[in-house]
Amino acid sequence: MGYLDTTMASSNSNRQLELTATQADVVKKALQYWSHSRLVSANFADDLLATVQVVEEQHDFDWNNFAKYTFRLAVICLAIAIASLVFDNVVPRIIKRILALPATVRVTATSALAITMHVWGYQRSWTVPQEVYLNETIHSLGALLFGLAALQLGVALEADKSENLHICHNIELSLALTYGVSAVLVQSNFIWSCGMIILSIWFGSWSAYSGGTYYLGMNYPLRSVLFGAGLIVVSSFMRDHPLTATLWSATRTWGMLYLFIALWILSLFGNDKLLGDNLVGHGRLRRMAFWSIGFLCAATTAIWHGLRFGDSTTKGFGLTFLGINLYTKFFEFCWSKWYKSVFFAMLALSLGLVGRYAEFVNTVLHEQYSSLQGHV
Repeated sequence: MGYLDTTMASSNSNRQLELTATQADVVKKALQYWSHSRLVSANFADDLLATVQVVEEQHDFDWNNFAKYTFRLAVICLAIAIASLVFDNVVPRIIKRILALPATVRVTATSALAITMHVWGYQRSWTVPQEVYLNETIHSLGALLFGLAALQLGVALEADKSENLHICHNIELSLALTYGVSAVLVQSNFIWSCGMIILSIWFGSWSAYSGGTYYLGMNYPLRSVLFGAGLIVVSSFMRDHPLTATLWSATRTWGMLYLFIALWILSLFGNDKLLGDNLVGHGRLRRMAFWSIGFLCAATTAIWHGLRFGDSTTKGFGLTFLGINLYTKFFEFCWSKWYKSVFFAMLALSLGLVGRYAEFVNTVLHEQYSSLQGHV
């Protein structure tokens, strides 16, 4: 065992494994555990630890790629501008002729083109898998064409009329399911996000059609809270399934976005039916305090989860909406009661304190990184 350790260590002595400070700390703890458990020798663990090089995480903005894509967009826009001048009379005629076709032909042709785009993108994912962004762009064009087909179908069936709203809901749900299936097949977070947006539109319109402004005593924001919470729960199951493992994070992000925005709106306007928030005076203030406290609890829970499990997404949502909640209440209670000079002075002071604290945290993290780099 000692000879094997020495041989492996010597063969890897010239290699450096670049890890961030957090990753290096995990590796260090693992090697210490294995060494104490006598799974590897102490010398071998020290030799392995010596191959770890701590590097600072890169959070800088990629100006090089930004400039590259900006110039590309500029060229595309210029090409569109030139084409618009050249084909000023031709393109509108073509569009009018296309719109003059029967709705069945338009929907069928658009759907066939969308399927063709998806098939092409799927074939490219096998032949040229390294061109990830181009392949996903092709699939995104297919998703866009499916949306265009759904729009034409809705216009043809006059789904915007009040007596045909159920048709509109069926089209929205079908489009969301189409996006969902396509996203799972091609593992595209962009298409999955489009499906999440369409699904939320369907949920809102369907619940409004079924129960009006208050469905089961719940207004739109409260329904969105349940919708967002449902997405978060579903995402926890998606994480363990191989088909949806790459999509669970986007699902949770959309769920948290719906949840926190809806809670923020509830903290401002409440829910008239559920808790009798139409009461005036102190009764209404107590009802509004209920939703504000609920919003505060959700934000602090997200912060706790982020700190406990090292989850930057939940921590970011919690901190962001905790700040939104506090500053919203600051505006709500102090804007009309304080002199504007005092109001903005206190606002500046609070922002300054927050900035000072953020600077302090950044300094501490940098010192921890430097200390860990010296030990490793």
